[in-house]
Amino acid sequence: MSFAKKRVTYEHPLNDRIKNMLRLEYLFGGLNYHIKGPSAWDSRTVVDYIVKILDVMERLNLREDLIQDLEHHLVGLERWKHIPNADAERVNQLILQIQHLLDRLAALSSHPNQIVSQSTLINIIRQRSNIAGGLCRFDVPAYHFWLQKNPKQRLHDVNEWLALIEPIREAIELNLYMIRNSAPTSQETAITGYFQSSFDNQANNYQLVRVSLPPEHHCFAEITGGKQRFTIRFFEQPDINEKPIPTEQDVNFDLCCCMM
Repeated sequence: MSFAKKRVTYEHPLNDRIKNMLRLEYLFGGLNYHIKGPSAWDSRTVVDYIVKILDVMERLNLREDLIQDLEHHLVGLERWKHIPNADAERVNQLILQIQHLLDRLAALSSHPNQIVSQSTLINIIRQRSNIAGGLCRFDVPAYHFWLQKNPKQRLHDVNEWLALIEPIREAIELNLYMIRNSAPTSQETAITGYFQSSFDNQANNYQLVRVSLPPEHHCFAEITGGKQRFTIRFFEQPDINEKPIPTEQDVNFDLCCCMM
């Protein structure tokens, strides 16, 4: 049995839509890590993530963006069905998954942030979340009271709060999966830690630049870029308490320029 080598991946979004989806993916990831934790501090962390997710989603039109992206992926997958040697079973699986998510997104009759108006407690927590220490037990006694409940009851309440935004979470996850797997990976070298490249004439279709290194590598990647080109610089940081410095060594890395 063979195992894929673990890699550390750095990403740079090429538009605001993907940037916001990556931020939400990060927040949902933290939430999912803590959600089944039994302690009151686990529940506090989960609620903190919910508040941050709602803050990001409030200023976005995610439902429409995700429907548009998933419909685009659906068209591409329908074409893949007719390509020789394509994994037909996996393609059909993804098509069914996208169709199911499109139905769920279409069924959302209101902005997911309606969750705030449905929960007085979440609304109060959100109002005080920007105050350092503002959720102390004397600040919000109702929150302190809820945190003393049985872990199963707290998990039940959290799952109710999350139910309305679960289709959004699943759609973001699938959308980013499709984008990240949209292009082949190439092996590149940054001479003295510097690499620059331009996108081809399909520049508007590029969504994400990904750089991967072995976990034991002595450098990290800093990616900048826009619609026409991107730059990758590699830095060393021997001492975490000191500023990173540009490496003077050549760096071999994996590169993937992901498209829609």
